[in-house]
Amino acid sequence: MMNIQWKTIIALVFAVVSAAATAADIWYEDNNLGRANGMPPDFASKFSQPESFSQASQYLRVYMVRTNVLDAMSDEFLAGSFHPYLTKNNIKLAIDAAGATWMQASGRKILADREIRLLQRLRRLGMQVDYVSLQSVLSKPLVIDGVTVDYPMSKRIKDAVTYAKSVRKIYPQAQTGIIDAIPSHVEDYRQPYLLLKNAMAKGGGALSYIHLDMPFDIPREQLLGITWPQARAVESYVEEVLGIRFGFMTTSAKGGRASSKAFHERVLAAQECYLGAGGTPTDFIIASWFPFPQATIPETATGDDYPAMRTVLEYGRQLDRIERRGGLTMGQPGWDAMCTPQ
Repeated sequence: MMNIQWKTIIALVFAVVSAAATAADIWYEDNNLGRANGMPPDFASKFSQPESFSQASQYLRVYMVRTNVLDAMSDEFLAGSFHPYLTKNNIKLAIDAAGATWMQASGRKILADREIRLLQRLRRLGMQVDYVSLQSVLSKPLVIDGVTVDYPMSKRIKDAVTYAKSVRKIYPQAQTGIIDAIPSHVEDYRQPYLLLKNAMAKGGGALSYIHLDMPFDIPREQLLGITWPQARAVESYVEEVLGIRFGFMTTSAKGGRASSKAFHERVLAAQECYLGAGGTPTDFIIASWFPFPQATIPETATGDDYPAMRTVLEYGRQLDRIERRGGLTMGQPGWDAMCTPQ
């Protein structure tokens, strides 16, 4: 009888842990098709037919948009189509901002100023910005005329703090975070993250979240020796030591360069692999900056047609299934086949 009771308790504990592991918000960003100012051809038009991705919309908690995409949209579209869609579906808006990156380098402040003007415009239109994600502010190499130029971490942190102050003047309640790839470069991330957190606090704001930019292919193929437990260690440091929100970006360079189907399959695998390695992120982010997927709708596509909203829908459903039934875990044959080099 005692053994049965203990087995029941262990099963209940596992169920609670599994549910906690999947209680993540889904963020989504449209693909830029691998181009600096790119966007899917149906980016804007899909909002005139919201029924084409209505089920996927129910899984989205945050819609993230690059500043150059928003800047290219008319007031009529932003206020008349995009904003009503967000409001109706209770989806928050995040800005993917590049303006803080290398802000002290020659010619770069122009971009930061343009992004701040965009935020002012959104404010005038009555749109709420909930999150501002500083894209690669700590990790993106500065390349000038084909040569990588040193841009010190002290400058990167100062840029982030300065940019965040400008944001707060327009949207005092907006949370500022970073999208970062330092761990993917096999460099120390602990000290830069701690320095940034302290500098943001000293500047009167807060570093609210860190989203790890580590495409599926890196831990799956163990590139540079990186493994899933190492990815999970970043989450532990961010949440347990820094005490801030952590998100894991589920994307794939290999899939995104091959086809929409390959991207879809590898994004879903990234979610399951990370959860199976013990990941419990607050946020999961679906994003691509590769040639695929090229379309966003419809979510009901079949066969080898994999627009982004089909991926979002199946991604959300997979999270639901894992919450109800549990998923593969590290060390199981199925997980190893999906998540490690074969």
